[in-house]
Amino acid sequence: MERAGVRELECFVAVAEHLNFSKAAAQLHLSQPPLTRHIQSLEEKLGVKLLTRNTHAVSLTAAGALFLEDARSIISHLDRAGEAVRRVNQGETLRLRLAIIGALLDERLVNLIQQFRSANSNCQVQITDLSPAAQLAGIKAGELDGGFIGAKPAQKTKDFEFVVWAKEPLLLTLPEKHELSVIASLTWQALKNLNWVMVSRLAAPAFSVQFSQLNKIHGLSARIIQESDRVPAILTMVAAGNGVSIVPQSVAHLISKGIVFRKLPSPQPELHHTFAFHSQKRSASLDAFLSLLKKYKSANPR
Repeated sequence: MERAGVRELECFVAVAEHLNFSKAAAQLHLSQPPLTRHIQSLEEKLGVKLLTRNTHAVSLTAAGALFLEDARSIISHLDRAGEAVRRVNQGETLRLRLAIIGALLDERLVNLIQQFRSANSNCQVQITDLSPAAQLAGIKAGELDGGFIGAKPAQKTKDFEFVVWAKEPLLLTLPEKHELSVIASLTWQALKNLNWVMVSRLAAPAFSVQFSQLNKIHGLSARIIQESDRVPAILTMVAAGNGVSIVPQSVAHLISKGIVFRKLPSPQPELHHTFAFHSQKRSASLDAFLSLLKKYKSANPR
């Protein structure tokens, strides 16, 4: 099968996002005939119909909807590669590819990255927002040098090393009118038989294990009725009254209405913020970053 060209992918993504050939053509600074030819050429190379078009509307076929995600990824990857080459030309000859969990991005992490950039001006720092599971997959595949995965995995994973660089308390998250929101001092007994909304096991397996351990230790008989891959979605579900949850203290800034954060009973559980990397795929840039991370850990034991 003949390979698709970059321009063809760009044309397809533009049409798929606008569902309008005129708007896509304007975005790409093309007239409609060459845009149409690029789409037709791409469909011929793939051997499938990506778009359906009539006089009134444009829509994606099932194949087109599936291909859109890959097309976006390819274009994004090429953009990053181009930017990396340009930065090499500007003197940034090294590269560090990191991933974060966007909801857990706070001042500590921003300061760490800024310190590294200041001390390593010849190093490009590429940052991607990914779930813990996606981070570990990217590190294993060699697409990332390391990632801030949140909770530390309960079991050692082959070829991976983990650095716990910070800790913070986990908080109970309640709808603002929940009966537990007004109790002066919560007990584990009061948290039994509640409905919970949690980050999915697939997205954050280590955090899910931590919650399962809390459930077992304190006999919570927790009923997980909804899951999401993203913390903001979890908080929105809580605010909507779907259930309660447990989240790190640092995410409290993500939502200001409809929700109450309460300190959990003693012994208060913590999230151990963990940096993961592949033990067999280390680079000079990664070693420099690990050195900074360990210095931060020593200076900030909490």
